[in-house]
Amino acid sequence: MKIVELAPAKINLTLDVGTKHEDGYHDVTSVMTSTTLSDLVSLESGTGTGITVSCSDPTLACDETNLAYRAAALFFSHTCVECDGVHIHIEKNIPMQAGMGGGSSDAAAVLRGLRQIYAPNMTMRELERISIRLGSDVPYCVAGCTTLVRGRGEQLQKLPSLPECWFIHCKPEESYSTAAMYHRIDDEQPECVVDTEGMCKALEKGDLEGICARIANIFECVLPENSAVPPICERLAQLGASGVCMSGSGSAVFGLFFNEETARSAFEVMVKEYRFVYLAKSV
Repeated sequence: MKIVELAPAKINLTLDVGTKHEDGYHDVTSVMTSTTLSDLVSLESGTGTGITVSCSDPTLACDETNLAYRAAALFFSHTCVECDGVHIHIEKNIPMQAGMGGGSSDAAAVLRGLRQIYAPNMTMRELERISIRLGSDVPYCVAGCTTLVRGRGEQLQKLPSLPECWFIHCKPEESYSTAAMYHRIDDEQPECVVDTEGMCKALEKGDLEGICARIANIFECVLPENSAVPPICERLAQLGASGVCMSGSGSAVFGLFFNEETARSAFEVMVKEYRFVYLAKSV
């Protein structure tokens, strides 16, 4: 059996970091949503060769360290289903080390696909619950839709969908270590107002202007000196984006546009100035 799952990019409309626990993990509060920029994850069962992974991007490791591989291993271990051989192929479109959840979304796609093939009676809630073992973004990526995410990523509250809008994603050449960015949060204790409650209310009203006014990410307060992120944010705003922000711990930036024409015009400019630029739509 062969199936294909979409693995959409995620963005953080809000992102705040709270308590650090003894195990080193932090509580987060974030409103996440997805866009049409997606990886394609193909799964073929019955190959008789254990779990194997391939990818269109040769720089991505396809061994046991790959999150998609780990997702498959977790699925078979949790369900006690015998693996008759599964091959996973990832067609990469989401940039890596961007804060857009590409690896997490690929892992979530693997879990959804294996559930469809091997355990159709397994609930999505159970899939979300076990997926936290793979990373804090994976439960959200299993669920998909616009969501309030709390705790270590395991507390999910579905929110109204983002009104139709367009995005430009732009990743600078530089990348940031997630661990290093959390260390900066711990060291600098930035004072950054992130109005997640207001964002939730704006989503409930379908108020796109209110949503844009509340887009915020605490990691922008601890960016490295001479980061390329602020100039990209400024450029997107100049080109008509109604809201701009870095996603996750970086380094990709998104610009939110109310209409397609403005977004496409801005995209034509951005692709001449930056290497990694993508046009997408809300989902």
